[in-house]
Amino acid sequence: MGFMDRAKELAEQAQKKLDEAQTKFNESQRDKAEGQAEQPAPTQEQPAATEPPPAAQAPPPSGQPPAEGDANATPDPFKPIE
Repeated sequence: MGFMDRAKELAEQAQKKLDEAQTKFNESQRDKAEGQAEQPAPTQEQPAATEPPPAAQAPPPSGQPPAEGDANATPDPFKPIE
């Protein structure tokens, strides 16, 4: 029975550490959100900091499908592997 008691004690300690880490994380997120609320909203003169970069120019299509075995520079992550 001593083994089970020790395991239970270790599980309780681990849970306590997880709870403390979650509390610290939540506090840091709350502080971050409060800091963002205090910043002024961007105006028309100021571009938004979250503006995405311009899209990269795609090469013009050559009219021929890529040869089998050629690596696709931007593969579809949801396409099943054949």
